[in-house]
Amino acid sequence: MKRTLSILLLALGFSTGAASVQADASEELSRLLQPLGSISGNFRQTLKDQKGKTLQKSSGNFSVQRPGKLRWKTGEPFPQLLVTNNKKLWLYDPDLEQVTIRPVDNRMKETPALLLGGKVEDIRGSFSVESKKGAYYLTSKRASAPFKSMVIRFDKSGLPAAMTVRDGMGQTTDIQFNGLQANPKLSSHMFNFKPPKGTDVIRDE
Repeated sequence: MKRTLSILLLALGFSTGAASVQADASEELSRLLQPLGSISGNFRQTLKDQKGKTLQKSSGNFSVQRPGKLRWKTGEPFPQLLVTNNKKLWLYDPDLEQVTIRPVDNRMKETPALLLGGKVEDIRGSFSVESKKGAYYLTSKRASAPFKSMVIRFDKSGLPAAMTVRDGMGQTTDIQFNGLQANPKLSSHMFNFKPPKGTDVIRDE
């Protein structure tokens, strides 16, 4: 089965009314996310193909700190660890004993990581936002973006409860969050990565 990592590691309306609705939805979403300077918790994710067939299920834990710091650890069946300190990104595969290192650039603004760990003000620049029945629907403004759309839902306490991401191939990843902590104190060491001895290092610069 193909290895995947869904993380985290985000048609403008032409009428005045549509633009107003999208602006209001962007502001609502920003108000929900702005107080969350950091988040940590667990997740369960399910990858499905275009027809809705389940391709892979996995779970793990994550920690996020604004701006742009993320640690996303996926367990079995294909363990992976993604770490970024907002300048550099590490993708570590313990089974392959391999880590890929690349600089963080503007492409990060077009991924779901933007919602949890990026700058709130970047959301409107990268996505059109609509609100329906308590859920926020984000559509990428760029046709070539790696993720076409996503939906995020919040629980009664204002924390993210679930996220659905659709990529350019029509595959969807459903992510359920649980055990979340709002604004925990997180060490800066969590967002840096030192490869274990013997790990193959691939630099994608």
